[in-house]
Amino acid sequence: MPVISEKKRPVRAVGKSWVIDLPDDFASENGLSSGTQVLITFKGKDQVSAEVLPPLSDKIAASADNIFKKRLGAYEELRRIGD
Repeated sequence: MPVISEKKRPVRAVGKSWVIDLPDDFASENGLSSGTQVLITFKGKDQVSAEVLPPLSDKIAASADNIFKKRLGAYEELRRIGD
């Protein structure tokens, strides 16, 4: 069993799902890349599904960051009006 040496990371709720960051030592021990996340979705009263989300490649992360920066004004306006 891995020893979790990192600080506790937050769990983010997204709709009926939780996004959980896997600790690096746990990911490594299980053959996963550092930065891997798990998406857990509630499917009913007694069912859940889980999906492993590998980290974004540097190219995709940079592209997403550029788009976010370019559209930041629109994003802030949508948040302001509650959309």
